[in-house]
Amino acid sequence: MTVRELSDGIHAIEFDHVRVFVLEDRPEGTVTLVDASFPDDGEELANILEAEFGGLDRLLITHGDEGHFGGAPALLKRFEPELAVPAGAKGFYEVLDVEPDIEFVDEDLLAGGIRAIEIPGHTVAATAFLLEADRTLIAGDTLEGSDRRGLPPGYLVPPAEQFNDDSHAAAERNLVKLFDYEIDTVLVHHGTSVREEPLEKLNDWLLDREWTLTYS
Repeated sequence: MTVRELSDGIHAIEFDHVRVFVLEDRPEGTVTLVDASFPDDGEELANILEAEFGGLDRLLITHGDEGHFGGAPALLKRFEPELAVPAGAKGFYEVLDVEPDIEFVDEDLLAGGIRAIEIPGHTVAATAFLLEADRTLIAGDTLEGSDRRGLPPGYLVPPAEQFNDDSHAAAERNLVKLFDYEIDTVLVHHGTSVREEPLEKLNDWLLDREWTLTYS
């Protein structure tokens, strides 16, 4: 496990198979965590948050994969943070045996200038979060770094078909929603994040996919 500062007020906590993101002062004076890693990581994550950031005020969950919400019980017990989950993903947080404080939907603007962008496909209500002032997207599992697939780093791809619970075609098709936003950086939970022309690279990939699917 490592903690890295990516830019002012944005940090990554790296576990073996996933990373989570800590946001400071969004809104001012608060600590927000995006996703909670696996169940076995919960206590360690709570210890890190307490030691490095002084606690936790809010927990945002991108979707219902265990590797993204599994550590939440330890965090809820230790800090009693506000819990925000995607409204369309009914059921997964029942595992946590707690009612969420906020159930957000597509396009909701959360406190701290964080826009929820729902991109169904990987799961029914898979969500990415756009830090609008930073023009930085935290992708959840809507995108991952290309090197997770054994490809060169620096590019973006959706999760492989076997990991998509809802619709693999939708997981690709719905990515076009991102082109409606100003995004300079895409931070991913798996693989290497992309800081140079992420939307241009994604557009090239989607166009290539369309050509391949149409003419293969």
